[in-house]
Amino acid sequence: MRKTERNFTNKVLESKRGDVQAVKSKIKSSVMAVAFLFAATMPLTMAVSSRNVQAAVTQQKQIQTVNQKVKTNTSKAIKTITPKKVTSATMIKAYKKYLRKNVSNKKYYAIVNIGDNNAPVLLRGTQGAGNDKTGRHYTGCQIYYYKNGKVVKMDTFKDGGRWLLLSKKDGQNYLTNGGSDFSIRICVKNGNLYRYQYYNNHNWKKNPENKWATSIVKMNGKVIKNMGYLDGTLYRRHTGYYTYLKNPEISFTKNVK
Repeated sequence: MRKTERNFTNKVLESKRGDVQAVKSKIKSSVMAVAFLFAATMPLTMAVSSRNVQAAVTQQKQIQTVNQKVKTNTSKAIKTITPKKVTSATMIKAYKKYLRKNVSNKKYYAIVNIGDNNAPVLLRGTQGAGNDKTGRHYTGCQIYYYKNGKVVKMDTFKDGGRWLLLSKKDGQNYLTNGGSDFSIRICVKNGNLYRYQYYNNHNWKKNPENKWATSIVKMNGKVIKNMGYLDGTLYRRHTGYYTYLKNPEISFTKNVK
């Protein structure tokens, strides 16, 4: 009986060892399969990573190329739309066209260089006409300037007591007029009309009754500087900064259509 039990027990143990061996064999097979799969996929993974890096580099180069083209095209576009400098010839041509279309052939005009950097300005005589050996002159006029592609009226000058003249200060030419105790200087700067008005109030500090006008600078009719009342010395100092041109008289020409 004991021998029979031992035989049965041995058979059970052998069966168990077989099951364990089978399990070990399966585990070993699984490990080898995983190792084989890893070894097989590793080159593919490395290849994919390499391709991704190459693609990223290529894309970066393409972006740099596009940015450079955009920068170049933008630079060209900016240069293309840069406005050209208006020449004196263009301005004079515009004035002549304006005269033909808008001014009677009985009127007189003059083109003088009192604009930006002494650019041409159109004057149309309005009052105080007179003649001498140098031509026809006026004491007053309308002032026109070519700006933004159009001829526009800037101001009307009617304060002169003498024929209109040309003077200069610091390289800039001025339309000039005045009388024994006042002086008016007009020019165009940056497309705006400046009017410098100086008045001689003599010794107004001793005799306040001699005051009659403050000396001012106007831009388009608005006072931008007030120099107050000038006595004779200060008046001559301010007006002395201006010098007359060699041929200061402004000669007006009859408009011909």
